[in-house]
Amino acid sequence: MQQPFTPVMVKVVGPPTEEVGAVDILVGGLGLTGLLLLGAVLLGVLVGGLLIAYKRLRPSNSFNGQTADSAGLNLSSFPPDA
Repeated sequence: MQQPFTPVMVKVVGPPTEEVGAVDILVGGLGLTGLLLLGAVLLGVLVGGLLIAYKRLRPSNSFNGQTADSAGLNLSSFPPDA
């Protein structure tokens, strides 16, 4: 008779990982926040510049000295002078 085979369990332990502390988490969070803030500022400047360029280059507007084909309400003159 043969004896029953019992498997041998081997636990493979990898190298120890570097410990992450509170300072590491704060520095990472501030770095991510800084990148998001920088991206938002750059996108805002780009969109603002495009809007200003569009307003200035549009053919009929008051910014480049040409008059538009629309009538103003002239609300600053109310009440009418009697």
